[in-house]
Amino acid sequence: MEPWDYLPHLWRDAVRSLAPEHLATLEEVRFRLDRPVLCYGPNWCVPLSKMGSAVLRQQDLDELVSIIADHSLYARVEELRQAYLTLPGGHRVGIAGSAVWKEGSLATMTDIAGLNFRRARDVKGAGQTLLQTFQELGRPVQSLLVAAPPRCGKTTLLRDLARHFSENGERVTVVDERSEIAGFYRGRYGFWLGPHTDVLDGWPKAEGMMAAIRTLGPDRVVVDELGGSGDMGAVARALSAGVSVVASIHAGSYQQLERIGFSDRGSRTVGDLFDAVAIVSRRLGPGTVEELWHAGERLWRVEA
Repeated sequence: MEPWDYLPHLWRDAVRSLAPEHLATLEEVRFRLDRPVLCYGPNWCVPLSKMGSAVLRQQDLDELVSIIADHSLYARVEELRQAYLTLPGGHRVGIAGSAVWKEGSLATMTDIAGLNFRRARDVKGAGQTLLQTFQELGRPVQSLLVAAPPRCGKTTLLRDLARHFSENGERVTVVDERSEIAGFYRGRYGFWLGPHTDVLDGWPKAEGMMAAIRTLGPDRVVVDELGGSGDMGAVARALSAGVSVVASIHAGSYQQLERIGFSDRGSRTVGDLFDAVAIVSRRLGPGTVEELWHAGERLWRVEA
């Protein structure tokens, strides 16, 4: 199912009535209080109208929040702390609102003023194509970092890479902190990740990587959106244990990676942890590979 299938029927019908070329490439539907509802795709944006209503009213927003939270925001507080709610199939609803802090930590969100229904896609073959390109360049990949700004297809690419390695006989553990890679929801997975894949759903990345190494014996760990030094330290420890790592990070260029410091037995950058780096954009649509690097050497760059 699509994320907009969980909307009240009037909104759902409005989305389904979009022009076919828009519905086929629809990525996000954004609800913002007192503003028009907008639909976004690659390089296009169109307004969505419902029964002639020009803007989203408070009662509409309250109804949407109640439905996606199964009528109990309290029960979804862990997700709210990270500004999202998960839908079946790996889809996600991003939330804009006010942070509530308690004893120095983010406790929940309140005064919700915006929702972003974002479609999770499953594109098979993208990961294999990327690996084959490295192979053709004479640089087979052990550990790979996918670097890109937001909304450039990092998670979709990681999902396909995890499936590829698993279907080729490797034992893969996916550390899925935000339930995006596997699409885990109420005991079921939204995406097929191969016969030899285990998923640690909801685990913080650093703790999940260490737990995987201790208990699951993976050949390869897959993890999305590396962040603080704890994540980088866990990657370094996994590599030292002989476990390959496939990960993503927010960065738009290799030069930006070089500015993300990482200290572990000396000063290094994030790029030093991985033998292969792919720089990805959405210039020609999500998942556009711009550059490939190996051991600090640029192997390939797309011609503008």
